[in-house]
Amino acid sequence: MGRFKGETDFRTIVDDIRSELNLNTEWAGNQPNWEKALDHLTQVIENKGIIVAFNGVVGNNTKRPIPVDECRGFVLVDDTAPFMFVNSRDSKAAQMFTIVHELGHIWTGQSAGFDFRQMQPAADPVEKLCDKIAAELLVPENTFNEQWLVTHDFKSLAKHFKVSPIVVARRALDTGKISKTAFFSFYNNYLEEVRNKKNRQEPGGDFYKTAKKRLSRSFLTHVDRAVRENYLLVRDAYHLTGLKGSTFRELMSNQLYY
Repeated sequence: MGRFKGETDFRTIVDDIRSELNLNTEWAGNQPNWEKALDHLTQVIENKGIIVAFNGVVGNNTKRPIPVDECRGFVLVDDTAPFMFVNSRDSKAAQMFTIVHELGHIWTGQSAGFDFRQMQPAADPVEKLCDKIAAELLVPENTFNEQWLVTHDFKSLAKHFKVSPIVVARRALDTGKISKTAFFSFYNNYLEEVRNKKNRQEPGGDFYKTAKKRLSRSFLTHVDRAVRENYLLVRDAYHLTGLKGSTFRELMSNQLYY
C-alpha cells in the first residue's frame, strides 16, 4: 500500500493498478452490464486483501440514509487491512468511479473521504490525481477517442465503458470535446432523470445478498473462519456483523459462499 506516494504521473499508477489486478484496457467493456462489471472489480480488489463494503444507511438503520451528495465513499489506507466504503444509494455505474478513485488513494497511501460534487475535482492535488487515475482506468483516453468517432451519445458510451453517463460527459469535457455549459446541462438533466427513476422503483431486495455487500464478503469470510477455528466468540461475531441468531447462521452456513 502506498508505494506510489509522491508520484504525480497518473498513467504510471494506472498501469500498475491494471497489472496488479490483472485488468486490461477493455476489462469493463467485456462485462455484460454495469452490475457485473462492478461485481468483477470488487472481487479482484478483495482478492488482493482490500475490504470493500457497500451501504446506504447508518449501520442497519434504514431510517438513517447516507445522502449521496454528502458522501459517495471513503477509504482507510492500512498495510494490514485497507478498507473501502461505497455509498450503495449511488448508482452502480457511479459506484465504479468511486471505487477506482479510492484505489488511487490506496496506491498513493492516503486515506480520504469522497463526494465529487457536480463531478468537479477538489482543489487538493492528491484528489485531482485520484480523479485522473479513476478516469483513465475506467475510460482510457485512447479508447475513448476511438469510440467518440463512432458516437457522441453519452449513454451509449457509458454502456460500453460500464460507467455513469456523467463520467463519460466529464471525460468529454476534460479532453476538450464539449464545453462546460454542455456538460452542466447534461449533468443536471441526467440527475433529474435518475431521481425520477428512483421514485418509481419498488422497495425490497435479497437480504443476504445485500448483507454480503454491506459487510464485505472478504470480511465475513475472515469472521466465519475465526469463529470456526475458535479464535472468535460467536457473540463477538454478532457484534462485528450486526447480525445474530438464525440470521447470522443462515448467512454464514448457506449464503456466504454462493
